[in-house]
Amino acid sequence: MATNELATASRSGLLTLSVVTPTGSAVSAETDQIEAPSVRGEFGVLPGHRPLLAALRAGVVRYRTAGKTHALAVGPGFAEVSPESVTVLTDRCVESTSVDTAAARVALDAAQKRMDALQGPLEGTEFEELQREVEWQTALLDAARG
Repeated sequence: MATNELATASRSGLLTLSVVTPTGSAVSAETDQIEAPSVRGEFGVLPGHRPLLAALRAGVVRYRTAGKTHALAVGPGFAEVSPESVTVLTDRCVESTSVDTAAARVALDAAQKRMDALQGPLEGTEFEELQREVEWQTALLDAARG
């Protein structure tokens, strides 16, 4: 990216956030700040950020628009960051206002009980599927809290 383009993106004070799932666009918003859950920890993005490609874990993407913070539960995927945009590619996305917290708690408890009942080493397909379910239900509950 040319220096002039970077300066223009930084002056605008906004980033375009796009969250895309296999079913299409889940979220598209102009925002001034984004936080996302990478596999190596949380990271934040402001306008003018250097290009970045990050692997995401299930968790919460938070973004701020007009002083209001929004939360999205996202599954594992990838985030591509440029100075003027963030594109999240994930297998699922739920806005915080759409989370059924009672159902998420029941599903989380059930997955944790099944995980606790596993015999032998904590590895293999069944363990990995249960771990993904626990992470997803936790992400839903975290997003619902804001």
